[in-house]
Amino acid sequence: MLLLAEGLFRLDVVIRGDTLRTVVRNLSSGELAMEGGPASDAGGSIAFGDAAAYQPGRSSLEFALGSGADRVEVSVVIGTLRFAERGTVRVSAQAIVRTATEGRQ
Repeated sequence: MLLLAEGLFRLDVVIRGDTLRTVVRNLSSGELAMEGGPASDAGGSIAFGDAAAYQPGRSSLEFALGSGADRVEVSVVIGTLRFAERGTVRVSAQAIVRTATEGRQ
């Protein structure tokens, strides 16, 4: 589990080699609608000096939950750092959750 928004969603990630798979688990009573196409790495990553050794990566996804006045829109950005000497990847994320009316302003 990477992110948890009680009563709304849980975001899980699975890393296999160079692939990051995301799973959105709907914890709300509303319908889940993925938006914006598949997850993307638009924006890329820039690393200077020793940071380049960690092969920083970035991905994003968008989805909505519910409908009408109860609809919320979610934007998630996921960051990765690879620690080759340990054989691990550190994953972090942040999400912005807005009501549908906030998203249109």
